[in-house]
Amino acid sequence: MTRTGDHLVDEYLKRLRRELSDLPRARRRELVDEIAGHIEEARSGLEAENEAELRNVLERLGDPAEIAAEERARSGLGRRRGGWLEYLAIFGLLLGGFVFVVGWFVGLVLLWLSEAWTTAEKVVGTLLVPGGLLPAFLIGLGGLGGYTETCSSRVDPATGAELGVVCTGGPSLAARIFWIALAVICIVGPFFTTAFLATRMRRRAALVYEASAGSA
Repeated sequence: MTRTGDHLVDEYLKRLRRELSDLPRARRRELVDEIAGHIEEARSGLEAENEAELRNVLERLGDPAEIAAEERARSGLGRRRGGWLEYLAIFGLLLGGFVFVVGWFVGLVLLWLSEAWTTAEKVVGTLLVPGGLLPAFLIGLGGLGGYTETCSSRVDPATGAELGVVCTGGPSLAARIFWIALAVICIVGPFFTTAFLATRMRRRAALVYEASAGSA
């Protein structure tokens, strides 16, 4: 066994356990042990184990999400497809902060009550970015408000000609870059989060449907 090979197998089994997290513990352990046994058997049959061959072994076993979806379909425990509560959760996480901030927390509660996402996906929805687009809006309103910039014209005393405009105060270049970068993160983060949750929900529902159709 190689360290690289052990790492690939560990990551694969970790993903499998995560995808099976909503199944009964006994069945989850049985299925993981079964898959682990197939992996060890396949590894022992390799003449000279390398990363490419081991990846082929894991690919032949199937994606952990697909294995989990097939198991749910067989056991009748398929994750509930996204309904209006899930879409309301996504909407609340993105724009709920504008409803007296409470709307975002409503979306968060609906996220954790839903069976359409794994725990890891719910953690992503919680932490990236809290408040949805509200922080970006607040930054846009007052991110640079703490700086006061004063501008005045310079005039030649002898001729009365205007020499230019001199501005003092205001944010430094570093401060401007910081606030712009923070605003970009606060805008991109919520859109990424909601797109991620919607994609995972739809993909998992499709896998369950395909597995159900295949077993029918």
